[in-house]
Amino acid sequence: MFTTYNEYDLLELFDSEPIIVVSDPLAEIFMYSIQDMKGFKLILTMDVYALECNLSLTFNELLVFESKFINVTQLKRCNSDLFIYIHNEQKVKVIFKKQLGIIFV
Repeated sequence: MFTTYNEYDLLELFDSEPIIVVSDPLAEIFMYSIQDMKGFKLILTMDVYALECNLSLTFNELLVFESKFINVTQLKRCNSDLFIYIHNEQKVKVIFKKQLGIIFV
């Protein structure tokens, strides 16, 4: 089992290529990041095969939010939002418009 996601959706939302975290490209551990004009920075790290995601949100280099999610079955884009599914249930909404943000649903 592994986390399903659309690579092109993540490229569009984060507006950049992911960084491969480990030297083995088959491990599929990626880090995406984006920073907005207001000073918010969002970092998403995901381990596709371990079903894990880490999210952190900072404002002007000060930590606002950080969490590790396990049993992440899917990352799904809806317009300019990214939804994180845990055990196939929508649990977290990551907002990319106007201001970066994280909401538990």
